[in-house]
Amino acid sequence: MKILVILTFLISAATAPAQPTTKPNVLFICIDDLRPELPSFGKDYIQAPNIEKLFSEGRLFKRHYVHAPTCGASRFAMLTSLYPDGKGQLGNGYIPRHDHANQPTIPAHFRKNGYHTAAVGKVSHYPGNLTGQNWGDKNKPEIPNAWDSCPQTNGEWKTAEGLMHGYANGVTRAKGAARKKRPAAVIEAKDARYPDDAIMDGFKEQFKLVSDQDKPWFLAVGLLRPHLPFACNTKYLDLYKDTTLPVIPANTKPKNGDFWHSSGEYFQYKQAADPREDSAHADLVRKHYAACVSSSDAHVGTILDLLKQTGADKNTIVILWGDHGWHLGEHKIWGKHSPYAVALHSPLCIKLPTTAKAGVSSDEIVESLDLYPTLCDLVDIDKPAHLEGKSLIEIINDPTKKSDGEAISFWKDLKSIITADEHKITNRKTGKLQQHYNLKSDPHETNNLVTPNK
Repeated sequence: MKILVILTFLISAATAPAQPTTKPNVLFICIDDLRPELPSFGKDYIQAPNIEKLFSEGRLFKRHYVHAPTCGASRFAMLTSLYPDGKGQLGNGYIPRHDHANQPTIPAHFRKNGYHTAAVGKVSHYPGNLTGQNWGDKNKPEIPNAWDSCPQTNGEWKTAEGLMHGYANGVTRAKGAARKKRPAAVIEAKDARYPDDAIMDGFKEQFKLVSDQDKPWFLAVGLLRPHLPFACNTKYLDLYKDTTLPVIPANTKPKNGDFWHSSGEYFQYKQAADPREDSAHADLVRKHYAACVSSSDAHVGTILDLLKQTGADKNTIVILWGDHGWHLGEHKIWGKHSPYAVALHSPLCIKLPTTAKAGVSSDEIVESLDLYPTLCDLVDIDKPAHLEGKSLIEIINDPTKKSDGEAISFWKDLKSIITADEHKITNRKTGKLQQHYNLKSDPHETNNLVTPNK
């Protein structure tokens, strides 16, 4: 009888599916101000082979929308799975004031559940996770109790604030009125160093650190380009030297009553010309933006190559996320900070070690809030009670599955609701519908269906 029991056990063990020895790692790549300016979204002139390769290996969500057209609020929503519709939540400085004890962020929750958590670059709003003077006060973390390691990789720029707005070789934008002495778009020497180079130095160190752990890891890296200033090596601008760009859609100022702003962030810098009025200069700025996308793509390639060289890719979930969109002349706007879909639409890709039907994209409406519950499901840890997002695990496993079909965003006093075919923008205080677009017939939002004064 004992022999029969032993044989039965051995046969069962031999035929049972192999179980992973540890939970999967998570590599989270954030790219600042990255609109869907990529071939997979119809922008064939963009050269981003590494990002496109990732898309071909994972699940690309082609209709992913963020919850605010600005860095801090968008990242707050992604990190907490909470809509940024409360007092002060649309500001870049809100994250430190959040109730972290009762509503933990993704890294804090993963850390509590046995993960080694590390970050480098711009993951929350402040690169290096410190606030205070020059964003460097060690007593004032942006997200408390979230990261086992989160070094400031300021390099030649000396401070996190200098890094975020850096040009080549340690030069950063000036403060106040002096800022207009330095350009919004500049491509410098091929052998120069740029802020993302310093971040990549830190990434390589953090990757070695997490790889030496005896437990699963969550490693986040935040690249700065194509955030202003559009500054990167000449070799990336050379990629677009002979490129003929497509015409800017919706390149007219909206009618009175529709949202518009004067691109204040962009025009804080020195201007050789006004891209709103000078089409040749507009194309030059667009090529600078494209060059910065290609620069970040090269860093993504380095990140993914390192993952593969070490064999860690076999047990690592990879996520690429853009924190919001950016107007490149649509509606006569150069920048973010608008409720239009172009400022809310950004890439999202999730790649599993083995992704079913890899490379098949989803056209379902999804939100940044959905990342938190999705990650919890993917690594099999409990979800905190406060999450407002919905898990995307069914779509990751089967791209024909449906989402709830709605994306909600906020800006100033406005609330935006995007569905498959419609975009409605209402006043949060009055509830009045202010702008309404049929996205099927009017994808660039030029025809507001709301009758004035109605």
